Parts: sequence; C-alpha cells; structure tokens
Amino acid sequence: MAAMERAVVIGCGIIGLATAVRLREEGWAVKILAKDLPPETTSDRAAAIWEPFEIEPRDRAGHWAATSYRRYRREADDPATGVQMVELVQIHRGTHLESPFWLRPEYPHRSLEIHELPAGYRSGLAVRVPFVPSSRYLQFLLRCFREGGGQVEQRRLRSLDEALGEEPGADLLVNCSGLGARELAEDPEVRPIRGQLAVVSLEAPVRYLIDDTSDAEPLYMFPRGREVFLGGTTEWDREELGEDAETRHRILERCRAVEPNLRGSRFLRAEVGLRPGRRKVRLEREEMPAGVPLVHNYGHGGAGFTVAWGCADEVISLGR
Repeated sequence: MAAMERAVVIGCGIIGLATAVRLREEGWAVKILAKDLPPETTSDRAAAIWEPFEIEPRDRAGHWAATSYRRYRREADDPATGVQMVELVQIHRGTHLESPFWLRPEYPHRSLEIHELPAGYRSGLAVRVPFVPSSRYLQFLLRCFREGGGQVEQRRLRSLDEALGEEPGADLLVNCSGLGARELAEDPEVRPIRGQLAVVSLEAPVRYLIDDTSDAEPLYMFPRGREVFLGGTTEWDREELGEDAETRHRILERCRAVEPNLRGSRFLRAEVGLRPGRRKVRLEREEMPAGVPLVHNYGHGGAGFTVAWGCADEVISLGR
C-alpha cells in the first residue's frame, strides 16, 4: 500500500481550516501550524455572511463562492455547524440596482417591492444565502479536523522553510497565513483592511441587510441569536485594533436610521479585526528549493468565509 501523502497547512482561520479539512477528506495526512487558533483568529471576528466582498479577481471569486455556497447549503441541514440559509436584502438609493457579478440562477433571488424598502431607498434585491456563525463554525471545523486524524500545533513561524523543517518529508506546503503572508511570503502586496462593527441587543425583528454603496463604510446588519452585528468599515492600511468611538457612533446612527427596530437596542460591544487584503487573491503554486510544492492561498479580503471551500478545492488541484 502506498504511503499517505503528507501536507502542512500554515494558518488556522477559515481559509486554513477549510483547506486542511478538504485535504483530509481527499486522504492526505495533514498538520496545521498556526500562530493563533480559534477562538483567537481574525476569522472569529467576522460577521460571516456569504457575499463576495472586497475580493478580486471577480471571475475566479464567483466560482470559488459558488463552490462554498453549495457546501454551506448542505451543512445547513446539520445543527452542529450553526449554518443557516437566510434572505439577505441588498438595498440601493437609485432606481436601478445592477445584478451583482456573483449572482447565479441557483441562488434563489427576487427584486424587492417599493413597500419592502427602507425610507430613502428605491431599489433592492433579496437573495437566499448562507449565514455562518464564525467562531462556532471554526470550532466545529477544528473539532472535525482533529477527530479525523488531523494534527494542530500552535507556533509562530519565521519563514516558510521553517514550516518544512518542522515536518521533514512533507509532500505539500500550503500557505494560508492571511495577513502574516507579508512576512512569511515576503509579499508587500498584502495590506491590512481594518473592519469595525458594533454588536447590539436584538429587541425586535431585524432583516439581514446590506447597503454597500460606500466602499469605505458599507452599511450592514446581521441578527445572530439575541444580538445584531452592525457595520461597518473598510479601512485600508489602518492597523489599530482598539475601538474607535466616533466610528461606533456613526455605525449606530446610520443603521438605526435605516432600521427603526434598532432604535431600542442596547450597545453591547465592538468587534475590530484586520482583513488580509490584496489587489488579487494569491492562489498559485510554486516549488520550494527542496522540491516540495508550495501553494499560496491568501489575500481574500472580506470574503474569506464566502470563498474558503472553493479555494480549498483549487489548492487540492494545484497540489497534485
């Protein structure tokens, strides 16, 4: 019997975990090396609605997103995942809302009637999409990975060569280090995108809703349990992780103006994270000096959960 192929995956956010789980499903022996593990990853702070946001190239992103959509749709039948299929409402102040580049017939969708729109809005689209409870889902994946024989080691790496030194004889190295790829892959194109959101109490029904007219401050609201996640910001090259009080005030004011049911909600906390931005996702193969294939899989911006499973499938194809 041939020996099982061995892979090392760097990173344990949604991109690294999805990649590691898919490699295990394909019969690889897999070890994750990561500086942070759930619940302390950047992915744990994500609002995690399925929507291709802040990601290029669009043609590949649409394919990756469709693969992920189908996986989440299946997983929504398993309560352990926490995944739900919900109606996401996209609203626009103009009379014509162009179809998103990622919209496909397989995603149930409809145009909104004027009475369904908030005051001041004139067009909208409702699409049935997956909503992923980020931290719960990451813990689910990590548990499945370990129960399936996967190994996890928490450590800070200084180089990609160091990762191979930890696992001599590995047949594949996958770099899912997110923002850490600035140093590990020596890639100056990797840039932080600061995102801040406000979490408030859910006091009355609230729709899953997005207005991304503003690239810098997209408006969104996602109910989760007895809370609502309100956003948000897209701040390139800003790395402070502390809450900005002015930003919080602006988020609350804008969201409450659109959704009257939020006006009685209580502010609970802020969530701030740094998305791993890049002009285009880097998903490609190269050869390490030792002859081991290296597949880079990073730079997903604000769409990590949206494209994770599609990117993981492409890693498998590139790693063969």
